[in-house]
Amino acid sequence: MSSNVAYEVADSVATVTLDDGKVNVLGPAMQAAVHEALDRAEADKAKAVVLAGNSRVFSGGFDLSIFQSGDPDAALGMLAGGFELAVRTLTFPVPVVIAATGPAIAMGSFLLMAADHRVGGPKTRCQAIEVAIGMVIPNAALELMRMRLTPAAFDRAANLAVTFVGDEAIHAGWLDEIVEADQVLARAQHVAQEAATGLQAGAHLATKLKARHGALTAIRAGIDGLAAEFALGGSTER
Repeated sequence: MSSNVAYEVADSVATVTLDDGKVNVLGPAMQAAVHEALDRAEADKAKAVVLAGNSRVFSGGFDLSIFQSGDPDAALGMLAGGFELAVRTLTFPVPVVIAATGPAIAMGSFLLMAADHRVGGPKTRCQAIEVAIGMVIPNAALELMRMRLTPAAFDRAANLAVTFVGDEAIHAGWLDEIVEADQVLARAQHVAQEAATGLQAGAHLATKLKARHGALTAIRAGIDGLAAEFALGGSTER
């Protein structure tokens, strides 16, 4: 397992902890490490998965240094990889719970949209920061946001880079519940355990694939269109 990600299984729940020692940038190495952990969860026949951040943050988004490198292929690959990870999370065969142990920013917030249940703390900050730093949000990200946010929150989040914290994050659709900061991971694991024992995996998967069909089709179209967006300068995203 990569040093960026820790993996453990207890009571049929796999916990995947992102920790690069900084802000958990979702660059190619982190993306590969999370996929490896999800592969392991499937091999271990885990009945639910928790994705958690470190003590500072869930994820601060894509690796800006790759966007700034001048290598368009690397930037495009990172973008596509991030949204492919979101699609895998959305379609994972067992329930996925995210423990937002700290801020979920940009791609970190888009990955948050892909979980079956999201637990945060009182100060968990959720934000699509792109327009505040001169970037245009890719269509794939917009479709993830559109799927989970209320229409009013979607508009404010996408167009105004509004930060959502506390009850407002719940009402907007970024989070499902808030607990004390030191209880976020434990609560996420408890929710995952309840899902592992209370849901029939085949019915869970079939139902969420049906429920998310439209969103998944739109997100996939966004991924397929990233090269065109990138050529227009509209996909460089954090």
